[in-house]
Parts: sequence; structure tokens; C-alpha cells
Amino acid sequence: MTATDPDLADRLAAALAAEGATTMFGLPGGGPNLDVLGAAGRRGLRFVLAHAETPAAIMAGTYGLLTGAPAPVVVTRGPGAASAANGLAQATLDRFPLVVVADTVPLVSAHRVAHQRLDQRALLGPVAKVSATVSDATTDDELRSLVSAAARWPYGGVHLDYDPSADAEPCEEMPALAAFLDKVRPEGAAEARRAARERVAAARRPVLVVGMETAALADGQELVVALAAALGCPVLTTYQAVGVVPTEGPANAGLFTNGALEAPVLAAADLIVTVGLDLVEPIPAPWIYPAPVVRLSAVRQTDDYLPAAVDVVGDLGASLQGLLGGLRTAPPAADWPAGAAARFRDDARRRLRGHPDTGGAGRPEAAPDASGRFGPIELVDTLARSAPAPVTVTVDAGAHFLAVMPLWPAGEPHRLLISNGLATMGFALPAAIGAALARPDEPVLALTGDGGLSMVLAELETVARLGLPITVVVFNDAALSLIEIKQQPHHGGPGAVRYQPTDYAAIARASGLDAATAGSSDELAAAVAGPDGWRRPRLIDARIDPAPYRHLIAATRG
Repeated sequence: MTATDPDLADRLAAALAAEGATTMFGLPGGGPNLDVLGAAGRRGLRFVLAHAETPAAIMAGTYGLLTGAPAPVVVTRGPGAASAANGLAQATLDRFPLVVVADTVPLVSAHRVAHQRLDQRALLGPVAKVSATVSDATTDDELRSLVSAAARWPYGGVHLDYDPSADAEPCEEMPALAAFLDKVRPEGAAEARRAARERVAAARRPVLVVGMETAALADGQELVVALAAALGCPVLTTYQAVGVVPTEGPANAGLFTNGALEAPVLAAADLIVTVGLDLVEPIPAPWIYPAPVVRLSAVRQTDDYLPAAVDVVGDLGASLQGLLGGLRTAPPAADWPAGAAARFRDDARRRLRGHPDTGGAGRPEAAPDASGRFGPIELVDTLARSAPAPVTVTVDAGAHFLAVMPLWPAGEPHRLLISNGLATMGFALPAAIGAALARPDEPVLALTGDGGLSMVLAELETVARLGLPITVVVFNDAALSLIEIKQQPHHGGPGAVRYQPTDYAAIARASGLDAATAGSSDELAAAVAGPDGWRRPRLIDARIDPAPYRHLIAATRG
């Protein structure tokens, strides 16, 4: 395609705008990329320039998750498309609505052009919800169907190779898209819903396990909180459903990861009801609990990881309302004592804090370690006391999330964001950029390890250039600590997991951010004090003691 043929670009931009897209991210090349950017601008979409394609995709997917509309990222052919692969995989496995628009070597010249020629559909198709080539033969309706697929549950990444010259039949990929979306059925089986109501009504110690599909429901929080109150039962939430049931509320018993912290809750249950749980969310430990499982979801169960005695597939909101209706007419006789959920939650937190290396006092608001040690728990506690409300927190993969996820308070969904299904490093900073753009004038806190930040370090300039109210806090211990914990003597030694110390505050200043270094809770509290600091770009280089990580992973995973 040349700049003289903008018709497909204009129609694609129209499809994006019609599906609610307002912002495009990316790193353009020449030619067709620029046609797409120009068409998007004419349709009123702003463009956010990033430094690399994967962080651009994470920005876009996060923006899409928080706005509820597919978010586009534009990349060039060859290296641009290849670089976008991890961001596309993150969107697909973490269920973020993303559309990757990739330039490609045109079909009409592919027979003679080898430069940057890759089979991008073969490369990106396996990490996308759907992959298609769009051309002049693609109809407007097909363009909208492809774009909208990103924001139909399960959300995910859509890859579009952009080639006006392709002489394929009108969107030959539409049958594959229809087959994928057929996993979602608009109506659940009435018999399964009746069986679920009977199981729930007969249970004496039910437990709700709430997953990320519930967080995507407009009334998910209201329905789950009402169901928990009607049952008088504890609720566990996955990482991506944190806040659906307020973390400090009476029904919240903590996190569900299929790890050790929540084991006492599930072991005591006589029925486990999973609500919108996506089987990409738990860690792949064996399922050991004897209680039968009732599963509520809009998506068919396609994995054997978690066996369900009753599998209710259909509109999740309708399934929850059906359960609530039955409970209102016949309330169950629950055996859970008053305050059981809060006791489970507080016991789990005490186990996290109880090791000498954590310095904790066994309370959710533990004081800093009297010995002066500054570890990950002290860092999280200090920030939780200091952060304003509302705030959106993004969390990178790495050992630090073992302290953040069970201890950070959240009263609503999508206030604590993490890559869980893919669990990719380099998530927190670009996700913070997407969140700050989706929620203008609200502060964002990015919590990252030094390894994850190093992967996307150039995006500090993006934060500064856009003047975003993002506070980046680096858990700086100069190591891949989560991997180091798992390392055995024959696994390569320090050279496999340790870096030399890096002054991230100096790098941040050079990138245009305010910056400070903190080596204690008091220094961290001083660095983040005052409301003005939360309104401007800044980075805190927190030099932490990583010793408590071994206890944290043992307490969390067992």
C-alpha cells in the first residue's frame, strides 16, 4: 500500500472508533503505518508514542481493560510485529482487550521482497485470540467484528495484518472467529442452574472463589457481595479479581492462588463455588480439596485442572441473580461462625508477617521492623499508609508481588493490576501509563522489581513526556530474587540471577522525572509525603533487603 490509497486505513479507523476506541498506542514505521495513524487522527483518536512494541501493547491493553473498549496498537512489519508478540500474549492470557495492527509485506510484492518478510500470522496467531489479514476485500461489518472480538469475554488480543492488496476471499478468518466466540453461550442450561441452586442451598460451609470474569461485570461487585452476605460465607478472590469483594471487608478471606495461604479456608469448605474463575488464574499446583465444586462462568470449561460437579455455562450475571433469588426464598443454614472470613484473612497475613525476617507484628498495619531492616513488607506497609485514594496500582512479576498482592487494600475491581495469566516481567510501568491515561487526574503507583523495570526502562521518558501522575517504586535488590529463591547449587550460581547495583533514581532524573532513593521506611515515607508528589512523574529507588522473600514464597506457595 502507498500513501495514495487510504481507504482501508479510514475504514479500519472508523471500525475502531465505532467500537469505542479513543486512543492508539505504538511505534510506527513508514508507509501503511502512517496511513493508519493519519486515519485514526482524523477520527479523533489520540496517538501515544512508545519506545518499544511490547510496552506499547501493554499500555493499550490496560487502557482497554479500564475503559471497556478495544484499544489499538500500531506496529511495523518484521521486527515491529515480532517485538509485539509478548504484549499480545499478555493481553490474550491476562484477558485484556487489545487490537494489534501490523504492517506486512504486501501480497502483491511478496514474491520479490524478502526484506522483513515473515509469516506474521504464523508468528502471532498462537498468542492471539484471533489473527486475520484485513484488505480492501474486508467489509466494514467484518472489520467491526474483528475489532469487537477483543472486548467480548474472554477479552484478549486480536492481531490484524494490514494489507490492502491481499486478494483473499472477504475475511476468510471469520469462521475461525465464530468458532472461538462459540465458547461463550448466551444462555446457560436451566438444569445446571437448578442443580447449582440445590447444591448451594444444601451447603453448610460454602466458600466463594471469585475470578476475573466477575471483575469485568458492571454489577459483579454488587452481586458477589450480596451472594456472600446471603450465604454468610468467606470469599477468596484471584489476583485479577482483587477488590470485587473489598479486601478489608467482612466477607473477604484473602486470595485464591491454589497455594498455601488459602488452604485452611478451602479445606474447611463443604462446597466451593467458583464465580467467573478463569482457569488461567491459579498456579498449576494439584487440586487437593475434597469439597464438590460448582462453577459459574460464561465460558465453557475446557481444561481438566479444576473438576466441577456442576458446571453452569451462561451469562454470569444471570447465574448469580438466579442463585440469589433461590436464597431469598430459602436461606441456607450456614455453619460458618460470625467473623470467620476476617479471621482467615488475618491469620494468612500473620503467617506472611510472622517469620523473623519480616519483622512484622502480626497485624494488617504492622509497624516497621524495630531492627531497622527495610524489606518488601515494610515497603508495602509504608506505601499503603501513604497513598491517596483513589489510586490505581500496577504490579510487576517478581518476588515483590508476594508482599504486594495479599497486603494491598482495594475496595473495588481493577484498582490492583497484575499480569497473572502470562506473568510477564516488564508489565507494571507500561500498565501504569495505560492506567493514567484511562483515569486522568488520578494518581497511579507502579510497583516493580529492578529486573522488570530494566526491560522497559525507556518508557520512563514516556511518563515524563506525557506528564503523567505516576509514582514508580523500584524494589531494588540487584537480583532476580524469585528465581534466586528457586536456585539450587548446580543452577549456575550468582551469575545466573544477580546484577551489579544500579542507580535507578539517577536514570529517572535523566529521563525527566523527579527521583529519590530510600533505604528505610522513614526515608520512603518522606519521599512520597504530600499530595503534590502524587500529581507528577517521579521514581523512588527503594534499596530493600531481600531476605524475607524466602519466607514469603514458602508461606504463599507451601
